[in-house]
Amino acid sequence: MCVVEKGMTRSICLILAILLPIVSGASPTTQPSIETKCDDLLAKWKPKLAAEHFAVRVSPPFVIAGDGGGDRLEQYRDRTILPAVRALQKQFFSTPPSEPILILLFESEEPYRRIAKDWFGDENVAHFGYFRHDRVMLMNVATGTGTLVHELTHALIAPDLPNVPDWFNEGLASLYEQSQFTNDGGIRGLKNWRLPDLQTAIREKKLRALGELMADSDFYNGDRVGLNYAQARYVLMYLQEKGTLQTFYKSLRENIKDDPTGESTFETHIKSQSLADFERDWRDWVLHL
Repeated sequence: MCVVEKGMTRSICLILAILLPIVSGASPTTQPSIETKCDDLLAKWKPKLAAEHFAVRVSPPFVIAGDGGGDRLEQYRDRTILPAVRALQKQFFSTPPSEPILILLFESEEPYRRIAKDWFGDENVAHFGYFRHDRVMLMNVATGTGTLVHELTHALIAPDLPNVPDWFNEGLASLYEQSQFTNDGGIRGLKNWRLPDLQTAIREKKLRALGELMADSDFYNGDRVGLNYAQARYVLMYLQEKGTLQTFYKSLRENIKDDPTGESTFETHIKSQSLADFERDWRDWVLHL
C-alpha cells in the first residue's frame, strides 16, 4: 500500500506503486505459455529433425515428429495420442504437463536404435520404445501403438503425481498398452501378452505377495521385472473391473506424502478385506481370465 505523505500527490503515489516492485525485482515473473515452450522446443530440435527428413506436428504440450511422413504422423496424433491424452486426463489426471514433450516416432527399428544412440547416448534400448526423464519419448511404432499409450501414461502421470510408486506407475502404463477407447471418452485396459507368464507363476507358486511388490524399492530388478510388470498391471485391471481404479488413484495422490509406497492406501481402499484375502480372490480371478 502507498501512503500519501505530506507534499506527495496521489498521482505520484500511484506511479511509485507501479514502479517500486519493478525496480526491486518483486514483480512475479510471467511464465511463457506451453505453446511458446513448444515453439522453442521445435526451434531447438529443428536442424536435427530436418536432417532426418522428419515430418513435424505441434499439438501442445507435444511436439510430434516422425519418419513416416505428415499424413502418417497425423494419424498417430488423431487416432492414438490425442484420444489417449483426453481419456487419461478425464479419468485420472488433473495437472497437465507444464513443459513440452518431444515424441519421436520411427517406422522401423534401425533408425529408432540409431537415433537413440546418436542423439541421446542410449544403447540397448527397449524394443518397443521408452520415455526419458528429459521429456523425450522415442517409439518404434513398427511394433504397434500400444507402447505409445504406455509411455504417454508415464508422461501424463509425472506432473500429476511426481512421486508415484514404481509399481503403480508401471502398472497403470502397462494396463493401457492393450486397450480400447470407450463410448464415453474413456479408456479401458484389456488382456494382453503379460497374462500367461503371470498365470504360470501363480500356478507354480512363484509369485511373491502383493505387499512385497508394493514395498520393493527395486521394482526394475532384472530377475523379476517381467513378473513385476504383469503383477502390477493385473492388480490394476482387477480394480478397473470392479470400478474402483480411479478412486484408488485419487486416494493414492492425496496420501502419497505419508504413504510413499501406496500399500497403506491400498489396504484402506479394500477395507472390506484383508490384503491376504484380496490377493487370494485376485489370484483366482487371474487364473480364470
